[in-house]
Amino acid sequence: MHEAGIAQSILDIAVNTAKNNSAGRITLVAVRIGKMSAVDEASLRFAFDALKAGTIAENAAFDYTEVPLRGKCLDCGAEKEFEGYFMNCPGCGSSKVSLISGSELEVSHIEVE
Repeated sequence: MHEAGIAQSILDIAVNTAKNNSAGRITLVAVRIGKMSAVDEASLRFAFDALKAGTIAENAAFDYTEVPLRGKCLDCGAEKEFEGYFMNCPGCGSSKVSLISGSELEVSHIEVE
C-alpha cells in the first residue's frame, strides 16, 4: 500500500511547515491529488489518521480533493476531461494529447493555531 508512504510525506510536510512558522497545532491538512496518481482515498485517510497520532496534527481534519484528468489536443487544441488513461481527442481523433491536470499530488494548504 503506497498510500502509507504518501500519508507519511503529507504529514511530514504539514508538521515541518507548521513548526517552521511557530504553530502550536494543525487543525486541517488539505491535499489535491490527481486521478492519474492512482491513490485510494480511503486508504490514504486511514494511513494519515494512524500516523498523525502523537503529533501536532493529532486532531487535524483531512481534506481530500481529487483533481480530474484533463488533456489538450496538440493537433486541434481541444481540451477535454477524460475518464480513462487512454486519451484520444474527441474532436479530431488524435492521440497527441498533452496532460493539463490529473497527476498532482500536493499539500494545498494547512490550517494551524
